[in-house]
Amino acid sequence: MLGPRETLPEPLGSGGVGAARQNDGMTEIPSEDEYSAALAAAQQRIIDHPGYKAKHLYDGLARTVYAVFIPNRDELIALLDRAASDANLAIELFQNVRRPVVRTRFEGAVMRALHNYVASAMALVEHTRRIMRDRSGPIVDEFERRKRDVTANPEVPFIHNLRNYVLHHSLPFVGHEVRLQPQPGVLATSEIQLSVRQLTAWDGWSAPARRFIESQGDALALRPVVDLHAGLVAQLNLWLYERLADANAPALAKVNRLVDERNAILGGTDLEEARRVTEAWTRRRESPRPDPIVDLTTLMPRQKPPNR
Repeated sequence: MLGPRETLPEPLGSGGVGAARQNDGMTEIPSEDEYSAALAAAQQRIIDHPGYKAKHLYDGLARTVYAVFIPNRDELIALLDRAASDANLAIELFQNVRRPVVRTRFEGAVMRALHNYVASAMALVEHTRRIMRDRSGPIVDEFERRKRDVTANPEVPFIHNLRNYVLHHSLPFVGHEVRLQPQPGVLATSEIQLSVRQLTAWDGWSAPARRFIESQGDALALRPVVDLHAGLVAQLNLWLYERLADANAPALAKVNRLVDERNAILGGTDLEEARRVTEAWTRRRESPRPDPIVDLTTLMPRQKPPNR
């Protein structure tokens, strides 16, 4: 989906002065103050438009998902997967014949990644809550229905409560279960776990989260919990982003027309030429590789000679 269009660079030789005006056959060049005032007013019309404000909100949601939540998930899952697949690491996690340097560093990395993951999960909850505040309509209704389906999985309230545990109580003790020769050709595997006894000693769990913890026996395997939680939460929030972007498309089209008007002032040209160059810049920005027919001269506004 096309977002707000690209800002044009000032045309070569323009000196930063906007389009000339025709007055009784004479060419009238706007002053620097007039140009600056017109440009600032055009920019303010873009910023004040509801479509621009809406895009700012749902683009923030996408950044939280793609730049924070998913990378934190990937880092944590990579560590948990390594424990389950790296036989040498599995041996290091339970050996007691030398200093446990590898185990100490690995468990520290898991705790750090877990801290970052649960923090980003709750950041996503708070960001979504702010976006949906005071909204109504079919998107809100469908989002609430989908959210209820997601939170019905006990792993979801557990992770949300785990963030409070980490923030207000302590980092959980990271343990592991090592299996020697679990199958032919495999020396050892391990699974990272949290202590149920330690977790249940805290009184801050919600009822669904506590029931989930107590159903896990002596230890809670972390990898399947994170894997399920991450998939559900990412899917829900990306669905919301797409629906908000679709609903905002008509308003965003109006914002893009305001961008064309701003770029006409910035480029010292008329609206038609500003639209052509703006679209060329936008295509260039969004293309995975440069278009050989789009060079610098194509991307600069063509200055029209004044009428004589």
